[in-house]
Amino acid sequence: MAVNVEWPEGKKFAICLTHDVDRVDKKWWHSLYYFLKTGRGYHLKTLITKYRQNPYWNFGRIMELEDKYGVRSTFFFLNESKKPQIFNPKTYPLSFGYYNITDPKIVEIIKLLDEGGWEIAVHGSYDSYKNIRLLKEEKKTLESVVGHEIIGIRQHYLNLEIPTTWRLQKEAGFKYDASFGYRRDVGFRKNKIIPFKPFGDEDDFLVIPTTIMDSALFYKYPAFESAWRRILEIFKYAEKNGALVTVLWHQRVFNENEFPGWGRIYEKIIQEGIRRGAWFGTCRDVYERFK
Repeated sequence: MAVNVEWPEGKKFAICLTHDVDRVDKKWWHSLYYFLKTGRGYHLKTLITKYRQNPYWNFGRIMELEDKYGVRSTFFFLNESKKPQIFNPKTYPLSFGYYNITDPKIVEIIKLLDEGGWEIAVHGSYDSYKNIRLLKEEKKTLESVVGHEIIGIRQHYLNLEIPTTWRLQKEAGFKYDASFGYRRDVGFRKNKIIPFKPFGDEDDFLVIPTTIMDSALFYKYPAFESAWRRILEIFKYAEKNGALVTVLWHQRVFNENEFPGWGRIYEKIIQEGIRRGAWFGTCRDVYERFK
């Protein structure tokens, strides 16, 4: 289903690289959980002061990698405020272990990314997809950190209530949403191969579909080879149909010890996109082309 899209410089398709920043520090319960799950002593080592390390702080690694290939991405920063329910353990992963977005260390990396040409956007907290107050507060807080307007959002867990969430996001002042995608699969959800305007062509609010998310990819295709074959299938389809492939790679997975092969797949995505002559842009770049 070829579409009439003109990508810059005559490119046949496009790739938008993104990172959701859920957690920036590996807490003790993460180490214990992964040790019990895998039996690997590495996870317990991260608890001991002598070996203490932070395998989730991979911003420099990502910046160096993307700099190497001359591309830029969008970082979605989370400001989670959900309170745990003591008698409901299912709420614990949603409420514990998050960072303070105004922490000096977080502020420093956000400004460093912004100054280096990476886009900063909001990773909407778990309940914000149905809460205009949270959407406005999280946008305002991140803008105070970065020092200028933020135009984009992706909801935590890709939470969406269509079209209510998009209306609330627009009311809160966002220009685009990047939450439309699969949680447990990869590909073009509902065959949306390019960004679309949910409120009509005369409206500026844009939905940028998410095509490949790291956790969904390896959930459906656990082996490195099968995961890469699926990505190549998506690329071939995108190249044929002029599609946008939006890639979501959490910053914490660029750690070979805990996520073997995940970082290598991300680099191969960039290499393959360059080899095929794809246009690369941030979500903001994509918005500017479609608004």
